[in-house]
Parts: sequence; C-alpha cells; structure tokens
Amino acid sequence: MARFAIIEVNDSLTIAQVTPGQLPEDTARQERGALVDPSIYRSYDQACEVLHGMQRRDAERLGEHASLV
Repeated sequence: MARFAIIEVNDSLTIAQVTPGQLPEDTARQERGALVDPSIYRSYDQACEVLHGMQRRDAERLGEHASLV
C-alpha cells in the first residue's frame, strides 16, 4: 500500500511517496529535504488536501503580517 508524506525540499513543500518499510524521515532525507508533517497519508489526494491547507494558512499569516507593516 502506498503512503505519502509532506516534506520541504529547496524551500518548497511537496509530497513524497514513502517506500513500504521506510520511515517518512528517511524518505525526506533521501529527497534531501525535511519532514514538515509527522502524519502519513494513505492517498496522494489526502496529502494534497492537507498540503493545500498548510499553504492557505501560510498565505493568510503572511497577509496578516503585511497589514501590520
């Protein structure tokens, strides 16, 4: 069964497939990135939904900071 994790590579969030028997942290290291979400997702679509939610929250937070300047 495929599993997916959200990682950061080159200052960008992305989704990586976790090899069976492998830890998501190992997958992130293989991709020369860092694990940003400790959860593991059963489908690519599920991981995409969570990733988009993270990106929306970041954009909202940046918008709040911009209005304070």
